[in-house]
Order: sequence, then C-alpha cells, then structure tokens
Amino acid sequence: MAIKIPGIDTVTGLNLFDGDENNYLTVLRAWLANVPAVLDKLRNVSSETLANYAAAMHNLKGTCASIGAEELRAKARKLEEMAKAGDISGLQSENEAFLKQAEGALAEVKKWLDKN
Repeated sequence: MAIKIPGIDTVTGLNLFDGDENNYLTVLRAWLANVPAVLDKLRNVSSETLANYAAAMHNLKGTCASIGAEELRAKARKLEEMAKAGDISGLQSENEAFLKQAEGALAEVKKWLDKN
C-alpha cells in the first residue's frame, strides 16, 4: 500500500523502519495519539513557561523526525532554539503558525489512517 500523507515525507519515514509498513503505521498511530497533548503544552508561551516549552518542543522535534515530518521538525528545532535563547517575542509571533501547521499534519495523518 502506498502511504501518501500531505506534509509528511512518508518515504523518509518508512526508510527509518527499513520499509516495514507495520512498524511505521504503529509509530504514525502513536504520533497521532500523543502529539495533541504536547501541542497543548505549547499553547501559552511566557517567560515562566520557557523551560517547559523548550523541553516539550525538543520532544516534538524528535517525534516529527521519527515519522518523516521534516518541515515540522525543522520548525520545532528553530522554536526550541528560540526558547533556549529566551526569545519570547519571537516565539509569540511564530508559535501560533507552528501549532496550526502541526494540527494540519495531525488531521492529514488521521484522515489517511481512517481511510486505510
């Protein structure tokens, strides 16, 4: 079966699992189940939440890499670095767009999994 999910480089994702679709699909399902809670931790970024924000973004960066969500991974890396640098205004200006993109990826993964 061809796994084609907008916003996800499924070829890269599958290659991480030596082409084993069952393992890749298991990871996609886990990503779909776990990422919404991580996104909730990222919604309200402030100077008080910077350390937790950076840790949650680091976690999300890794999970995005594990499914081939390269564009999300790269943006998560940038936001994690901004959090570590204390760039609150930068985070506040970019965080909402990142959350929307991540939610879009979740919707696409869910739509594909529901059809297959």
